[in-house]
Amino acid sequence: MQVIKKRAAVIQSIVAFSFLNRSSLAFVPTAFHFHTTTTLTSQIKLHDSFPKVHSKTSLNMNTDNDDADKKTQFNLVHSNDVEAVRNAPKLDGKRPTKMTTSTFLLTVMVGVPLWLTVAMPLTVVYQAGKKVFSVSSPEDSDAVAETLVHQETFPETHELKPLKDRTYDVVLLGGTGFTGRLAAMYLAENYNKNIRWAIAGRSKDKLDKLLKELKGITGDSAKHDIDVILVDTSKPSTLHALANDSRCVITTAGPFWKYGSNVVEFCARYGTNYVDITGETGWNKEMIMKWDVKAQETGAKIVSLCGNDSIPWDMTYFKLAQMLRDDCKDEIAEVRCYDEMKGGFSGGTIDTALSFLENKYIQPRFDFDPYYKKVDGSKSRNKAKDISSQFISKRNKSDGEEKWANPFVMSSVNAEVVKRSHALNDSLDGQALTYAESVVQVGFKEAFVTWFAPIFGVTALLNPVTGFPMKKLLPKPGEGPREKDMKYGYLLVSGVGEGVKGSKVESELYFPSDPGYRDTARMISEAGLCLALDSEKLPVQGGGFFSPSVAMGDALLQRLCSTGCKFASRVVATQDGKLHSKL
Repeated sequence: MQVIKKRAAVIQSIVAFSFLNRSSLAFVPTAFHFHTTTTLTSQIKLHDSFPKVHSKTSLNMNTDNDDADKKTQFNLVHSNDVEAVRNAPKLDGKRPTKMTTSTFLLTVMVGVPLWLTVAMPLTVVYQAGKKVFSVSSPEDSDAVAETLVHQETFPETHELKPLKDRTYDVVLLGGTGFTGRLAAMYLAENYNKNIRWAIAGRSKDKLDKLLKELKGITGDSAKHDIDVILVDTSKPSTLHALANDSRCVITTAGPFWKYGSNVVEFCARYGTNYVDITGETGWNKEMIMKWDVKAQETGAKIVSLCGNDSIPWDMTYFKLAQMLRDDCKDEIAEVRCYDEMKGGFSGGTIDTALSFLENKYIQPRFDFDPYYKKVDGSKSRNKAKDISSQFISKRNKSDGEEKWANPFVMSSVNAEVVKRSHALNDSLDGQALTYAESVVQVGFKEAFVTWFAPIFGVTALLNPVTGFPMKKLLPKPGEGPREKDMKYGYLLVSGVGEGVKGSKVESELYFPSDPGYRDTARMISEAGLCLALDSEKLPVQGGGFFSPSVAMGDALLQRLCSTGCKFASRVVATQDGKLHSKL
């Protein structure tokens, strides 16, 4: 059972978002007809998908029109109009999923019995048998393929080309995948007049096809031509051109344990900033232990988890802690996040999750959790604990309307990133933090079905009898949500922070599109540009491995709010117990 539980935690994200992406659901087996809701990337037109960024100087969103000022006030990083942000999804025409009574009854009366009598028994027997009669697979070598010693040579630190003199502001690796293509479109549509950039990958034919598509967007508006760099991440000799002449490498090419390790090494060695969209915290920890010292030496900022895993929740922690410190003279002790969302998932996400399900990556053992590793190599005294409920519950009444909520399948990943940010919070010394996260639903029916769906799906995937046919129905790498579905996707994170002295603060952070894909493309692009172009605004100037909020802080939030997000925060009660407002 322990094996099942461990692997289930990784794979749950495969099925959860499908239930957030439909207005009418049947019980879990019916919902696995994913091919009806996916499409090849070449079929998606994105020319009108993203908000325009008119220039690099437009990030302040200033206007002389009073009415326009009211509409853009959400974009101020320090706005306190939380009600306006909280109502933004409704004003944008976003609607949470509602469950029909027939769907709920079908789940309870058919789905639950099938899980208890078929899926669960098969999985228990199969996983127990695997553990007893475990035999090494030829694919096991994949887990260590990128740890082999290569013979590449690198310049000394003092010989590295300064970032300001490098040819490319950013290089995008993985642009021919689903999310990577969205990122390429975003950069082409919004920044092509202002930056010098390149796309990189293994297949020249696919890159040329993408380049042709990008030129259809940019026309003659480019500051420079978009260059193509041929890279095979399994061949270190090809990676020099990727890392040695760019200010920042943006990569969406996963699974990152398989395709990302050499890229991280080369960026660390060349002093090149790096961002990715991985949710693979175990792999990220391995990279910290291997290359943090080298990154500090060369000045490279290595920042993983810069997509929906886990910028929204990391920035929420950052702003709550900042407000408690600056406005309340208090230290953060508790964070509670309540999520409202709708979105889809892609074949690439599923491929990564399945690689963990099949045990292709094995995390090394460390003397202590690398997320507690400080810049000087010592262990941080700022500890964090994830206390998110794994069952259906009701929202804390003191935090607002008492609604039903269910666990979020990626909350454990978000909690890990918050733990990393908390450990690197230099304003604290030995302060413990508790983190809790859940998804707020319309009612009990929605909470139950959304909670049960991943449980059924994960269990069924963990044995070959039910797993094989389900995998055939899942989208393949390169496929993802339809444009229509991404348009109606959104994410609203309501954050509550409490201090050790009794202060309480709240925040709202809104992403107006599918958070896992369209807005992940925006997040990773803005994170890469932030490291490449906003160096003087960054809260840390040296190199090393950081979480998104520690590396970029308000500079990144400003970029996000100027390109589509809305954010606001305020003090609810000070340490004297005086109530100012209530969610």
